[in-house]
Amino acid sequence: MRAVVFLAVVGCASAEPVTYAQVHDEVFVPSCGFSSCHGGANGQGNLVIDGSEEDYAAIVDGVSDVAGGLAFVVPGDPDGSYLVQKCRGDDGIVDDIMPPGVGLEAEPLALVIGWIEAGALRE
Repeated sequence: MRAVVFLAVVGCASAEPVTYAQVHDEVFVPSCGFSSCHGGANGQGNLVIDGSEEDYAAIVDGVSDVAGGLAFVVPGDPDGSYLVQKCRGDDGIVDDIMPPGVGLEAEPLALVIGWIEAGALRE
């Protein structure tokens, strides 16, 4: 007698890691990319978010001028990233929550956190 074995693979498809390009397009542009915020040539806090290599470096390798040199993004550590702290409105942030008055909604914030957890990849 021959036994036939069926294997079902459930949930094994690995999701692609979140990249900066995705976070930029889905979160930063609609939430932060206005000329009165971080769009245009003179972004608030000297941070311009325009999708360029320079803005990626400023976010991932940069520190906040207004928050005593705290790192905007610590790859692999969302809780240690000032960007996440500002978007959640954590205690100890300087000035207002970002975006001002409201912070990020759960879904965009989860995307940012996922990006940082995955190592804050450029692409």
